[in-house]
Amino acid sequence: MKKRGENFFVSRGTIWAFTFFIFLWGISTVGAMEKEPALILQKQDNGKEITLKTGQIVQVQLTGIGGTGYWWYVQGPDARHLELVSEKTRAASDGRVGGPVLGIWTFRTKEPGITEIKMDYYRTWEGVGKAIEKFWVKVTIE
Repeated sequence: MKKRGENFFVSRGTIWAFTFFIFLWGISTVGAMEKEPALILQKQDNGKEITLKTGQIVQVQLTGIGGTGYWWYVQGPDARHLELVSEKTRAASDGRVGGPVLGIWTFRTKEPGITEIKMDYYRTWEGVGKAIEKFWVKVTIE
């Protein structure tokens, strides 16, 4: 007569494979975590010049009005000097439909040099030529 649980058998290979899977999963989640930004840029920083070190994180936070069709779009970041790591949105108010929306763009600096973060606020069907607002920051990377 078999005791309860005797039919359950886990080989060493299965345990090793499971452990290896957990290890790989742990490594992948560490890379996905974002560092704290060295600098957060907002609308009032438009036109400024900033200096950062290689590998630092800079975040741009701009507000748009939901439901109007307008949104902020990054204009060709210089891939040699800046990497767009993430783009997120969240309600900037009490969650009312059509209320303000906060856009958060996270960039990582790469090679030393001078570049720009350029963003335009427009409706996609009208095109960038009809942008009603612009955001521009000169970035020096040391």
